Amino acid sequence: MYNHHSIFSKQEDRCNECDEKSIKECCNKCGEGLCLRESCCQIFPHYNRELYILCNECVTIIEQKLRPTTVDKCDLRLLKQKISKRMEAKVKKLEEVSERVREQKQDNHKSKSNSNN
Repeated sequence: MYNHHSIFSKQEDRCNECDEKSIKECCNKCGEGLCLRESCCQIFPHYNRELYILCNECVTIIEQKLRPTTVDKCDLRLLKQKISKRMEAKVKKLEEVSERVREQKQDNHKSKSNSNN
């Protein structure tokens, strides 16, 4: 017969980062237990009022994958102009569609009123 305490050590109930405090939550990426201190993890708001928790080790791995980018102001200006033109074209197209729908509704209303007479 085995003793329950001999299978599980107190080490398993400790924070994976600081190894001092007890586990309150798990890292959403690797699943390791965390105590939720600021020095052990980063906490982000998530959808449905939940929290997304990352241990420092996972944060470091993610940061290493990020690459800094530089944006030329001229390129940014051209991109803004292109986006603006596309938005204007989409707005114009939507206005045309809504106008056609309005005309169809008026035609349907007129034909109903004529058939009632």
